[in-house]
Amino acid sequence: MLTWVDLLALMVLALSLALGYRGGLVLAWAGLLGLPLYAAALALGLPAFWTALAVGLVLGALAKSLPLFLSEAAERGLGLLGGGLLGLFLAAAIWTGFPSEPAPSGGIRYPSLRLPTPIYQGVAQSPFARRVFAWAWGTPWARKALGLEGQHLR
Repeated sequence: MLTWVDLLALMVLALSLALGYRGGLVLAWAGLLGLPLYAAALALGLPAFWTALAVGLVLGALAKSLPLFLSEAAERGLGLLGGGLLGLFLAAAIWTGFPSEPAPSGGIRYPSLRLPTPIYQGVAQSPFARRVFAWAWGTPWARKALGLEGQHLR
């Protein structure tokens, strides 16, 4: 059964797909080039905020200034792809954005038991949140890109 966390993440994904279809090349640049550049920069150890700002400014300028002669259908298709990738990234950020804590066994407990009960239940009962968190925690570039390092409650 889907929880409010899943509905929020899936709404963000749907909105990103719709914006990609409407926005065309701007979202294509953001999703198809921006996210890989952001992940690569974080893998190299650059700070997340400044990396995202620089990548966003450069790709925004390129999307507005480079004249690409594509048909409307091709532009919308590329925008749909880019919006979909951006939406998946944002949905993953929602699913993994709640605090975790060190478990007594030496592992990671997600979500943290210190969260308020309605929030804890929404995340704990989600069919996607724990799986996405486990994938992101086990993937070094995803852990950096989603900001999971150092987010534990103490």
